[in-house]
Amino acid sequence: MNEMLSDDEQVERIKAWWKANGNSIIAGVVIGLGGFFAWQGWGSYQEKLAGEGAEAYELFAQAAFDNDAKKTDDALAQLQSNYGDTSYSRFAALELARQQVNAGSLKAAEKTLSNLRNQSTDSALKPLLEIRFARLLVAQKRLDEAGKLLDSINSDAYAAETAAIRGEIAYQQGDMSGARAALEEAQQKGSNDENINYLLEEIGAQESS
Repeated sequence: MNEMLSDDEQVERIKAWWKANGNSIIAGVVIGLGGFFAWQGWGSYQEKLAGEGAEAYELFAQAAFDNDAKKTDDALAQLQSNYGDTSYSRFAALELARQQVNAGSLKAAEKTLSNLRNQSTDSALKPLLEIRFARLLVAQKRLDEAGKLLDSINSDAYAAETAAIRGEIAYQQGDMSGARAALEEAQQKGSNDENINYLLEEIGAQESS
């Protein structure tokens, strides 16, 4: 199971919320990030949503959740062309990566996130980008690279998710004791990721067999 690929219920809730609040500028950003990325501790970004570029982002978000590829591409191109140095463009790139992952285009998602990591100068956004890139590496079985990337993350806000990813890496490497320790640490730090429970059950089954 992979957290990045198992968020249908959350996406459906966000879609319903969008229908009820489609004219809200803030809704555009919540929708843009909700499906693929955990949006914990990022309330400060909502304050940046007033002003130029908000409408363009809303158009992108609506097209993305309507699964209209042409309108999504056109809206993203407009954002990158006119608002390339703003949060709107970065949020749109995050949403594009989410779509690419859900479509199974992991290499395309890697390229999207790599470009965003290289271009972004937002120190507050960096830990989130590194976490998502690490998950993408795990999805591609590039476990050593993912582990090294996690070593570079120094953010208490993402300590639980970092531990959860370490647990998944250890599990895939066959280190059941290391996986259990990391996954339990993630739970202790507040993670409620369903994937943790699944892996712990799998570890328990292997240990009892």
